[in-house]
Amino acid sequence: MALHWFWVVGWFITLFGFLGNTWIIFIIVKRRRLQTTANWFVLSLAIADLGVTCGYFPASFVCNILVHSCNNSIRFNFYSFFIEASTFSMIAMIVERYIAIVYSLRYVYVMTTAKTITIIVASWGVPSVLIFARWAYELYYNEISAQAEFVIITMYTLLFEIVPTIILIVTTSHILFIARRVSKQMSVLLTQVRFNVAANSARILNAPVKIGLKSSTVKLVVAVVAIFVVCYGTEIYVTFCQAPYNLCAVPDDVQIFFSLLIMVNSVLNPIVYAFLKQDIKNETRAVFRFGKDSRSHSGSLRTARSGFYSVITS
Repeated sequence: MALHWFWVVGWFITLFGFLGNTWIIFIIVKRRRLQTTANWFVLSLAIADLGVTCGYFPASFVCNILVHSCNNSIRFNFYSFFIEASTFSMIAMIVERYIAIVYSLRYVYVMTTAKTITIIVASWGVPSVLIFARWAYELYYNEISAQAEFVIITMYTLLFEIVPTIILIVTTSHILFIARRVSKQMSVLLTQVRFNVAANSARILNAPVKIGLKSSTVKLVVAVVAIFVVCYGTEIYVTFCQAPYNLCAVPDDVQIFFSLLIMVNSVLNPIVYAFLKQDIKNETRAVFRFGKDSRSHSGSLRTARSGFYSVITS
């Protein structure tokens, strides 16, 4: 029996998701320099994404191929738990970056260790409460009525798909607005300084400064939110094309493909971190820089020079 494309693509997604998210988890836990407030949120999201990418196909393979007697409801709830945790962890991470960019001077007072722990625990606590509520409902009621199913699906779509998408779009739009304003202000400031200082100092100021729209933090936020909106936007579309809504007609293969985008979102996140999150990018390069001393003199100078901006750019 030939393998269905769904299984082939799914196992590739699972493999890449496992490798990418495991690497992010490993490097943050292993490298002390990466254990910052911002990266604790990244770590939380990476763990949730690891559960998303590895929680469906391996479990389906065991239940449908090896065992044939699994409780599909438990398997579905387990997978849904990680999707929900990933959604809340994504919102928590973007909100933390929002505070770092928009309220940078108050960041250290707002994002204390206690508040960081509370937010991360809540990101996992809310999905935990919901999954136990679903299990309790399923145990108490053997069958879910059509009306109850409609209410549950509607609430789930609103809470975990539509509302998070709106929150992320609004937050990112405000971040871009602030970053654009900072870019303009710094451009005017540098122009004035170049006009007033000596020629040798002006040459120093000609060096590119990555702030505002050019900041790696802004690029990171835009990238992860854009991926989230595309992947979850298609999932919202598919949801309204299925029962109990049936508002549109989509071929089964297309519905399956769109459903896979939820997992694709969790696969792409670690790739974005590796390329756009500067501290993770630097540590990844250091790990794979075989035979070279990552603590070179030039590297130390770069670290010292960028340390002042570590809070808002890490």
